Amino acid sequence: MTTCESSPFAVRTQRSGARFVVTCQGEMDMTTCEAFFAAVLPGITDTTTDRVSIDLAEVTFLSAGGLRTLLLLLCAAHHNGKSFSVHDTQPQVRRVLDLFGFATFKAGLVWEAAMSPRSRHN
Repeated sequence: MTTCESSPFAVRTQRSGARFVVTCQGEMDMTTCEAFFAAVLPGITDTTTDRVSIDLAEVTFLSAGGLRTLLLLLCAAHHNGKSFSVHDTQPQVRRVLDLFGFATFKAGLVWEAAMSPRSRHN
């Protein structure tokens, strides 16, 4: 189990079989996104995991920076062949995710468009 804390945000990670579980607490904004990203990325790149699960039950605020970080991690998980889920969101956080369309976001299309060599786009 790993814990990274910087007020007012904490992120804990735990491996459970082939599942990497991330539990967050507090406000996810531009000052806390780096710690969140650094905590989740090892689970995405670990070859022994196949699922990354983000529990946002105790996240009280999600900024555009937090949303961007979630999207980057979703794309990285897709690229690494991992399933990625966000669950147990509070209404104010769910609203941000819904306004963006996070649940229907197509990680594969974004990864292909953003990460493909330029020669493939010509």
